Amino acid sequence: MDAITGYISAHPAALVIIVIFIIILILHFIFKNLFRLTLIMLFILLAAFGYFYFQDPGKMTEKIEKSINMMKSGISEIVNSSKSFRKDTKELLKESKEMPGEVGKLLKETENKLKK
Repeated sequence: MDAITGYISAHPAALVIIVIFIIILILHFIFKNLFRLTLIMLFILLAAFGYFYFQDPGKMTEKIEKSINMMKSGISEIVNSSKSFRKDTKELLKESKEMPGEVGKLLKETENKLKK
């Protein structure tokens, strides 16, 4: 045991190499199982798509076109709302910059009314 700790303290690069090797080994086993799971899920998805496609190809293409059109309209709606959000934010920022001056004017007017 003393020989091992003595070697590691004399050669710290060896410790770094061993730690990196262990981390790579652990990541390999984690991602190996994750990759296998991903391939299995992809195969199941393709099999389900193929089954439904061969049941009624015309109906399947209609559903796909319908979902694509729905996604396009949703994306265009998001783009339009983001443009109006940007415009509204600019207007709000402009108004918030003007607000302290207007509040000061109102305070001066009320002060003048109270003095009278």
